[in-house]
This record gives sequence, C-alpha cells and structure tokens, in this order.
Amino acid sequence: MILLFHKNHTKEEAFKQLFTEMYPRLVRYATQLTGDREEARDIVSEAMEQAWKHFDRLDKNDCGGWLYTIVRNTSLNHLKHRMVEQDNLTALYEATQADVESNYKEHEALLQKAEAIAHRLPEPTCTVLRLCYYEHLTYRKAALRLGISPDTVKKHISKALRILREAMNK
Repeated sequence: MILLFHKNHTKEEAFKQLFTEMYPRLVRYATQLTGDREEARDIVSEAMEQAWKHFDRLDKNDCGGWLYTIVRNTSLNHLKHRMVEQDNLTALYEATQADVESNYKEHEALLQKAEAIAHRLPEPTCTVLRLCYYEHLTYRKAALRLGISPDTVKKHISKALRILREAMNK
C-alpha cells in the first residue's frame, strides 16, 4: 500500500486501491471466521463502507490492521447473532413440540366444549355471537343484518360471554 496515500491520488483513487488490494484478503479472513463466503462478503462490504466513511481519519500506516479489526469484530457479532437465532429456533421448536404433544388435545376439547355451549345459547344471543365471533362482523353490521340496535348486540354478546365463562369454569 505504498501508493495508497500518495499526494497525487484523489480520495476515490486511494480508496479504490485500498479496496482492490484488501477486499480479497478480507473476504478470505471473514470466510475463515464465519464459515460462510456470502456472509463474509457482506461483512467485508460493511467494513469497506466504514473505511470510506472514516477514510480521511484513518492512520495511513495501519489502515490494513484497522480493516482486519473491523472484519473480525463484525464477524464475531454475526456469529453471536447466529447463535442467538439458533437458540431462539431451538426454544420455539421445543415449545411447539411440547404444545403439540400435551396441549393440543386439551385445546381441542376446550374448543369443542365452548362451541357446544355456544350452540345451546338462546336466540337471538346464539345468532349474535355467531355473527360477531365466527363471521367477524362489527356490532353495527350485525345489528343492521338483524334489524336491532348495536347496543342490543352488545348486550347479547355480554350475555353470551358470561354464560360461556360460567359454563367453562364448571
């Protein structure tokens, strides 16, 4: 990098020379650290972006060392992030498996019980509950369809939910 900071070079020319000289080395280094060539390219691109932002302030004698440090630190951060993601995936898988194995049948039984209770509700409470919770109509739209006021719909929903809560807790 003897010509890197030569007074006759523009900033762009000097950076282009730095990039040309260091990019392949840094990609090899990052690949060794991460084990992933594509990720290594991304890391080196981030390092080069930082180098461009701070190019005027870089130590002319240790620009390469600075870049290697940035690549090493960024690679370590990527590896830590990858480990956290893997831990989260493992935890999610374990939670899902536990849920599938133990709670699925319980959940289905509760849903069937709630549906049976809902079907036994008196009219028009049963119809109001179906329109609002199964067909996802607003209170106003359910009221228009049934020819009643939105307040009446709200009272029927309150009644249905109270009956469901009481029956489910038995």
